[in-house]
This record gives sequence, structure tokens and C-alpha cells, in this order.
Amino acid sequence: MPEFLTLIPPQEALGKLIDHLEVAIKPEIIAAAKSLHRVTAESIRAPHPLPEFARSTVDGYALRAADTYGAAESLPAYLPVVGEVPMGAAPTFS
Repeated sequence: MPEFLTLIPPQEALGKLIDHLEVAIKPEIIAAAKSLHRVTAESIRAPHPLPEFARSTVDGYALRAADTYGAAESLPAYLPVVGEVPMGAAPTFS
């Protein structure tokens, strides 16, 4: 007696679906401004990672969540600043 439910891996299912599509989608060249909701025909990779290090263009603060437990607008948590990390530098404290 055949099994009631036969499953196949997702990639195999996708392959079978694509094999039965009659419409061939051909790549086209369009302006980047017109590319909203479109997909690329192939992967696009930069020749070099930019920026070359992790950095942020905005200021911010890092803190431990446990240090903020119980804090509220009416009961703020006062936390000491323990150091600064210049853009592109690694922290020297933990």
C-alpha cells in the first residue's frame, strides 16, 4: 500500500516547480532608481569590504540590560560612563 504523504526536500520541490514554468524570465538592465521590488539576476559583491572595519556614524551608549531593570521615566537609572571608544577602535575595557 503506498504511503499517504510523501515529502521531498524544499530544494527538490523548487526544482520541480521551476522545471514546469513556461515563462522564462530574462535579465534586463535598468536604472538603480527603478529597481524597487526587483531582484538581481546574479549576486553582486564589492571587490573590497567597505568600510574596512566596523564603525558607526552616530554616537551611542552600550550598557548591560541588568543595569536598567526597574528604571522608568519617573525613576531613571543613573549609570556611570566608564570609557570611550573612538570610531574604528576596539574597546579596551569590558
